[in-house]
Amino acid sequence: MDQPTTVLNQTIALTSNPDAIVLDEVDGHQILDLGNRIQVSLTLSSQDALDKLATLTAQAAANKRARYLREVA
Repeated sequence: MDQPTTVLNQTIALTSNPDAIVLDEVDGHQILDLGNRIQVSLTLSSQDALDKLATLTAQAAANKRARYLREVA
């Protein structure tokens, strides 16, 4: 096959318990555990991908807070 292997995308929601989101180490690899049995291997991820994840996560948090503040106002 000339087609690369693909993984099906799935939309997920993070746990509602922020304490369940942790940075862990498993067999010498840093793992970001997002709760709900979702884990991201940080050791095996590129620095560019980690930087982009951090940037987009911060942007999403700011957008959500702004939306909430507009609703309250």
